[in-house]
Amino acid sequence: MKAIKVAVLSFALFSNLALADVSPLTVVKDYMSAWNAHDSAKAAQYLASDVVYYDAANGTPVNGKANAEKDVIGAFIKAVPDLTWKMTSKPVYDHDTIAFRWEFSGKNSGEWAGSPATNNPIKFEGVSYITVNNGKITWQGDYYDSRKLDEELKPQAK
Repeated sequence: MKAIKVAVLSFALFSNLALADVSPLTVVKDYMSAWNAHDSAKAAQYLASDVVYYDAANGTPVNGKANAEKDVIGAFIKAVPDLTWKMTSKPVYDHDTIAFRWEFSGKNSGEWAGSPATNNPIKFEGVSYITVNNGKITWQGDYYDSRKLDEELKPQAK
């Protein structure tokens, strides 16, 4: 019995150390790769259960991993199934917080926020601030040109 307790304790200790060894930048890059693989469940694996996602365009934080997966990641992937989200600047970071410029592009071939697909190409730039603790994203704030995105999502005149 004592050997089992030691084994369980060792596993717990080394599992947490392994998570702590993953740099916040690695977590963010892997998270972005999951977005680019169009896999909301995989991307959500990088989120803490109590993550807060803040999108400056709508101003209301999304709280919790399940909500962020469905209402943010899933919504973007559904609206732009071929999306590409790429880091366009060298990230700046201090301990657990990373900031970087990015570009988001793809074709709006799915419903977005209740609006039908326009099949328009979209491409807009922004900045993210992401905080990572113990290998999980606990806060993400995205700031981007929502006016440009709104223009790109308008149906084309025929």
